Amino acid sequence: MIYFKNPLFIENKINKKIKTKKNKKFFCLPMFPYPSGKLHLGHLRNYIISDIITRYKKILKFNVLQPIAWDAFGLPAENASIKYNINPKFWTISNIKLMREQLKLLSIDYNWKNEFSTCEINFFKWEFWLFIKMLKNNLLKKSLKIVNWDSSENCILSNEQVKNNLGWRSNELISKKKISTWFINIKKYSKRLIKELKYNNWSNKIKKIQKNWIKIKIIFIKKINNLFINTNIFYINTKKIKINFFCIFLIKVKNITYNCIFKLKIYIKKLKKKIFLTNYDIFYNLKKKNINKKIKKNKIFFLIIINLKNWAIERQRKWGSPIFYKKIKNYYIKNNKTIDTFFQSSWYYLNFLKSKNFNNKNKENWFPINIYIGGDEHANLHLLYLRLINKFFYDYKIVKEKEIVFNLINQGTINNKVYFKIVKKKKFFCKKNKKSFFQGIEKMSKSKKNGINPIKIVKKWGSDFVRLYIITIKPIYKNIIWNNSNFINIKKTISLLNKRIFKNKINKNFINLKNFFNIKKIHNLLSLIKKNLKKKCSKYQLEKIIFYLYPITPNLSTIFWFKLGNKNSILNFFNKKEKKIKFNLYNKNKFLKKVKENFLKKIKNILIKKIIFSKDNLSIILI
Repeated sequence: MIYFKNPLFIENKINKKIKTKKNKKFFCLPMFPYPSGKLHLGHLRNYIISDIITRYKKILKFNVLQPIAWDAFGLPAENASIKYNINPKFWTISNIKLMREQLKLLSIDYNWKNEFSTCEINFFKWEFWLFIKMLKNNLLKKSLKIVNWDSSENCILSNEQVKNNLGWRSNELISKKKISTWFINIKKYSKRLIKELKYNNWSNKIKKIQKNWIKIKIIFIKKINNLFINTNIFYINTKKIKINFFCIFLIKVKNITYNCIFKLKIYIKKLKKKIFLTNYDIFYNLKKKNINKKIKKNKIFFLIIINLKNWAIERQRKWGSPIFYKKIKNYYIKNNKTIDTFFQSSWYYLNFLKSKNFNNKNKENWFPINIYIGGDEHANLHLLYLRLINKFFYDYKIVKEKEIVFNLINQGTINNKVYFKIVKKKKFFCKKNKKSFFQGIEKMSKSKKNGINPIKIVKKWGSDFVRLYIITIKPIYKNIIWNNSNFINIKKTISLLNKRIFKNKINKNFINLKNFFNIKKIHNLLSLIKKNLKKKCSKYQLEKIIFYLYPITPNLSTIFWFKLGNKNSILNFFNKKEKKIKFNLYNKNKFLKKVKENFLKKIKNILIKKIIFSKDNLSIILI
């Protein structure tokens, strides 16, 4: 088969653009990438899943939006600019160019006209507008509070960016520091963030993670006449114990009126503990019937305790969106205080649809986002902030949707072997070599040096094989252990399909593939095609196989489609009326004109040595 000799060349030839009718709209969005440099295969799974869904919706005549943007601000670019003495903007843009070409090689059908990066002033200028609106509505405040401090990154982290007291990126121990900084009042939306999860078609796992993180507790208490001491473990009635320094308590309590509920924190050196002084007791087993009556009679009170803390959004960095900036020169921000990059990722989806006006009404036709694709590690970070900012947009009539993402797909990771070496008693991750040691199989990452460059594989096998491998090897929510030998099985199936095209016959045991073309069952598609191809198939049965393969393998499917003798686009498979297509006529390398199919019958008397149909089956070359 010619395809295997030079798959990239043939895929580049298949570039016919097919316009879809403006019917029902469908917004499919993969989480946008950070332009850190070359993509490895671990990055690609969500982009390939998104593109397969997009192409399938297009053949169903949906008007599909699948855009791309770049999460361009961040510490890696700033560190690279210091290390290599270059402008962070130059480093970022050069990475974007490289990654853009990689995505195009994978035949991903983005709406490239909507492309943007968050470091463009046309994007982040809207954040000043948002901040002013938040200030006016008491959602943004500057306060002196104890915050999480990452000494290695030299900046503040939000609670969501700290895991097991370690920085989410640096993996270093976090300390506490009292700083005057900017906070978004996320606690105001706590109840709605839990209650309105029901509008989302998300996995129970993600919903549970968010609910547990927000965690709203109601504690019922009753006022008592005796003082209690709480040492963070239990409450002690002061009447039952003797304390020589009780006078300290009296000094602290004397200004408190009898009717109020109070809790004072006192530190006493002799105990070497923080003590909480209270005049209330907690109900643990309170019957629901009695609650309202007792509250009305002021016999009991309730406290609402929310685990979720306000979002500290200020970062001590240069390469980022400025909170309130003074001057910008060559896009290098002269400011040491910037906004957390999670703020940009919480509203970037809106920028795909706005024109010059942020309140562009055109966006209302596209929302909510029909499918959003990304890893479940973003559950209580990006996905929580995304929902928060949308609540703000909803309250101030910027969007009409209470929840902006309807369906969420969390793909599994692509894993690979990890190797390391020991240099001067220090451990360094590396590629496999004679001196390296095997550590285990882990998620592909740059830090573990176990990522695989997709370009090498695409050049050898073609983008269609990579796409078919990633989508059919396992269900999308499960992890993949990368193994190049799986390409051999895929090649056998594609070669068998190629043979069946020339010898077709009705297969009585043909399995209909339509029911299996959904994102939960799609990994079974290749095995079903194998079963169908064990016996010879009719032309119509082969067309069905090729049609359902098209969203996954657009290039190979186009080749097979025209090999079967079809003259119209594969997208018109279910259309009964076939439209006559025109071919591009060339004399050697010179384009002459577009001609109809019966043109060849009219040129019998003209001296032509040879007629060649090009590899895209849409051109005729006269020699």
